Amino acid sequence: MKTFLSLLLSGLLGTVVMTSALLLPKWLGFGRVDVIRALGALVTRKVHHAFFPGLILHLLSGILFAFIYYFILSLSHIPLNALSGLLMGSLHGVFIMLLVSIAIMEHHPINYYHTRGPMTGFAQLLAHMLYGVTLGALAQVLSSSGI
Repeated sequence: MKTFLSLLLSGLLGTVVMTSALLLPKWLGFGRVDVIRALGALVTRKVHHAFFPGLILHLLSGILFAFIYYFILSLSHIPLNALSGLLMGSLHGVFIMLLVSIAIMEHHPINYYHTRGPMTGFAQLLAHMLYGVTLGALAQVLSSSGI
């Protein structure tokens, strides 16, 4: 139960950090990175009111991936910490960067999301790296403190 709670909290905080990193370029006016709304629009098929569903999906996915990272690392007997989290986040980021750029953006139901630039891929990679580091560091702190 301690591992479950630790991963749940770590995944949630890691996802908040990642989501902030994904929203930051748009807030600062660096291009058209709008990952949360684009994810929501995959479900709603409209941009209007797509942010909240996208945010919920993103948060739930981040929590799920905390357990996936832990499971994959435990198969190799590697502890989940900041360094292993960074490794997993980097690999995950490259995979998502390619998936988003090739599969999702080209076939997204909203034409606005067909256009992408280098900031989209960079934001995806950096955000997943930050997710992994945050997840791993917090999981390590929580597990060493008995949570």
